[in-house]
Amino acid sequence: MVCGEQILTARRCFFRAFRYPGLAFLAGLMVSTASQTANSEDTAVVRIIARDGVVMTKTASGPVRTIEVHDVRSRGERTRLLVETVPRPIAVAVLFAGGKGSMKLSERGEIGWGNGNFLIRSRPFFQRMGFTTAIIDAPTDHPRDLRHGFRGSPEHAADIGAVTAHLRKIFNLPVWLIGTSRGTNSVASAAAKLTAHRPDGIVLTASMLTFNEKGDHLFNYALDQITVPVLIAHHEDDGCFVTPPGEIPNLTDRLSAAKPLKTLMYRGGLPLGNPCRAAHYHGFNGIEEIVVRDIVNWIKTPAP
Repeated sequence: MVCGEQILTARRCFFRAFRYPGLAFLAGLMVSTASQTANSEDTAVVRIIARDGVVMTKTASGPVRTIEVHDVRSRGERTRLLVETVPRPIAVAVLFAGGKGSMKLSERGEIGWGNGNFLIRSRPFFQRMGFTTAIIDAPTDHPRDLRHGFRGSPEHAADIGAVTAHLRKIFNLPVWLIGTSRGTNSVASAAAKLTAHRPDGIVLTASMLTFNEKGDHLFNYALDQITVPVLIAHHEDDGCFVTPPGEIPNLTDRLSAAKPLKTLMYRGGLPLGNPCRAAHYHGFNGIEEIVVRDIVNWIKTPAP
C-alpha cells in the first residue's frame, strides 16, 4: 500500500522493512505523511520511509535519523527528493548529480541511476558532519534527461526555487545547493535567475566551463546576478574536456557579485577510467572526504 498524492493530515501508511543497495534500513515501519510547501499554489507529499537507518554507498556509510521521500509540486509537475535527515542538523544540502540528472528515485527511495556520482556516493560524509541531505531528481516533464538546455531554463530554476522553499519551511534551516559537473549548470542557473526562494549559498564542483554538444555551460548564464555565497571546488588535474581547470579564473571573474567567493583547488586521488567520469579526478576519487570536509567547514563560516 502506498499513500496517495492528495494533501493529507496525519494519515499514515505502514510497510515492512526492506533492504536495497545504497541504504540499510534498521526501522521496522515506514510512515507516510504529507504537508504543504511555502508556496500556497503548490503542494508537497512527504513519506517517511525509515527511522534510525544507515546510508551505505561505495565510498562511505553512516547513520541517519530518518530516510524520506518528498514529492514537491511546481508548474503543475512533480520533483522528487530523497531526503536523509540527521540529529541536530546545521543546514540542508541539496545535491545535484551531473550527466543526465535523472536519478530515477522510486516512491520507496531507491536510486535508479547515479549511485557512483561524486556527491551521491559522498553524502554520508555530509551527514556525519551535520548536514541533512536531499538528492534532487528530474521533474516529471523531463523524466529521462536534463541536458540539451533544460538545466539552464527558467522552468528548472522555478522547480529548484520550490524545492528550496519547501525544505526551508520543513526544516527551518539554511538551504545550500551543491552541484557537480553538469549539476553545476542547474545550481548556477537557478542562483542567477531566482528572485524569491533563493538558496542561502551554492557550491560548484567540477564546473561545466566550455561548449559541449549536450547542453549549456556556466558562462551561458548571467553569473553576475548571483549574490549569494559561492564556493568553487575543482581538481587541478581534471582532464574532462568540458571542465578545464584553466577556466576557473574566468569563472571567478564572472561571479563578480557573489559575496563571499572562494576557490579551492585539489591535487591527488585515484584516477580510474574515463577522465569525464566520477571515478577519475573529475569526481575527486579517493579524496572525497577531504573535499566534503572543506565544503562543510566553508559553509559554516563563509569567507573569501
